[in-house]
Amino acid sequence: MEPITTETIISGKVYCVTAECSPTATETVEKKLERLICRHVSDTKSYQTKEPETLAMSEIVREYTTDSIIKE
Repeated sequence: MEPITTETIISGKVYCVTAECSPTATETVEKKLERLICRHVSDTKSYQTKEPETLAMSEIVREYTTDSIIKE
């Protein structure tokens, strides 16, 4: 099977992506993605700590604007 090349322009830059399928492949792309995602999820779970770390809180809260809201 011939490789498939796709060109996409994003912000004035040309990105070329080449995809090639193996004629001896035994799993579908859907099954492979599912396997990789499940493996990634289990890997990230093993790195998470049991106790969440506390985060420093700021007195100034900004939400969606440049204006400041001060907690009272």
